Amino acid sequence: MRQLSAARAAQRGLTLVELMVGIAIAALLALAAAPFFGDYGLNSRLRESGNTLYTEALIAQSEAIKRNRVVRLATDGVLIQVLDMTDPANPVVLRERSLADGVLAPAATVDFGSQGWPTNLAAAAIDLTHATATCSSDHRCPGLRVEAGGAIRLCGNHLDNCN
Repeated sequence: MRQLSAARAAQRGLTLVELMVGIAIAALLALAAAPFFGDYGLNSRLRESGNTLYTEALIAQSEAIKRNRVVRLATDGVLIQVLDMTDPANPVVLRERSLADGVLAPAATVDFGSQGWPTNLAAAAIDLTHATATCSSDHRCPGLRVEAGGAIRLCGNHLDNCN
């Protein structure tokens, strides 16, 4: 009798039917979650690009203070540049970064003076968008704000309280 129970204990496992039921349940769950993966990926690219823009703005401000001259943050759609504007006719590119795939920034410039403030002492706003999606509460498009006093902040969604 003892040999029989030992043999049964060694044969534990899944039957083919149990395995197929488990795979079917996993497939249904993955199918139900699939639409949310697209939104997650899109929001990740927007957030990554917002952080890139924010970082480059801080670097431009820091370089202006360090160099004691005007440094420009410039965007042109998919590219962010930090430029030394010592010779405005021939700016020197200090840094250049691309935004994530499909993320767009309008053409804009912010010139930081030697004290880290925008040279025209006016606030600036750069709002990111995506080429294939509309900004909403589901697709959160960040916005960069540069205050006249030099404060720089990134809003999580420029549609909500990003004044």
